[in-house]
Amino acid sequence: MKINNLYNKFIKSPDEIATQNGTQKAAQHPQAQGETPVRGDRVEISQTSQDIRKIESVLKTTPDVRADKIRALKQQIENGSYQVDSKKVANAMLKDLLKDLA
Repeated sequence: MKINNLYNKFIKSPDEIATQNGTQKAAQHPQAQGETPVRGDRVEISQTSQDIRKIESVLKTTPDVRADKIRALKQQIENGSYQVDSKKVANAMLKDLLKDLA
């Protein structure tokens, strides 16, 4: 009996190892063999999140400034008809101050 022949049965060449590893990888991924993939994770977006996305899209299309109101105020200032309500201004200032202190 030759020991070399017995020993060669248990030694694999690098090509044999690569072929075996490739077969194992293909077996682990059914898509590679044309089989139906296993269902994976699923993500569901809540209604609140969907509403927030809708609001964001509306806000992106809405101008930051109301041009009609600005135009009217400019016209009042130019005409000299713009009246400042000092009580409203003072109340707004006090409310802001109280918020900052709280």
